[in-house]
Amino acid sequence: MTKVIDMNDPESVSELKSVANTASDEKKFDIESIGDPDSPNRFEITDTKTGKVYSINADALTGGDYHQIIHFSDDTISEEDIKKYYEHALKTNDDDNTPIDELWQKVNPGIELTDCYISSYNKSSDKIKQDSKVGNEYIVIVYLTPDWQPEYGGSIEFWTPNLTEEMKAMAINTPYGLNGDENINIVKSCWPKTGRVVVFDARIPYILRSVENEMFKNVSIVFKGKSKVN
Repeated sequence: MTKVIDMNDPESVSELKSVANTASDEKKFDIESIGDPDSPNRFEITDTKTGKVYSINADALTGGDYHQIIHFSDDTISEEDIKKYYEHALKTNDDDNTPIDELWQKVNPGIELTDCYISSYNKSSDKIKQDSKVGNEYIVIVYLTPDWQPEYGGSIEFWTPNLTEEMKAMAINTPYGLNGDENINIVKSCWPKTGRVVVFDARIPYILRSVENEMFKNVSIVFKGKSKVN
């Protein structure tokens, strides 16, 4: 899914430093490792224009340019199975997780599951979310509401990772890091087509838009997971 940089592998750490130093040569930022030079646990990143220093988890820089790790797929799940999973999602008192486990086997992109939950909403807060501040973590969303139409709304928007200064410090391996591209924009968006599966890097900021039709709720099952790093 994405290039994995193992923070316990000296060669991978050297590669990460090389990427950072390339940007440092342009004087956009300076970077210093904290802890074991071959396996740092944190980095201090200095904005060369303001002098402000940001201390971030080393894992936040894992995987290189993550801002476009966004994948949509349709027709992964049969209509019969979509109906089954949708009906299960509506049963709030059903403790049988077999249907969810079965769905995960169909949509797992090759990661280790850490959490899952059922999402059902009509109105959204329209607030930007960022589910993780470390790399190698992913979100998988499976949309289940039958007969969903584009005009019903409920889309998900993925934004550039330059909304805050801290976010920019984490995004130095993307075009939107410190003193990089300052244009704030939508990278990708999609509407919740029935059965659509969306996979994205959990560091990417996103917004869930409200449903435009009050008769419908946007029902999905959300999975969270981590890359299997040997």
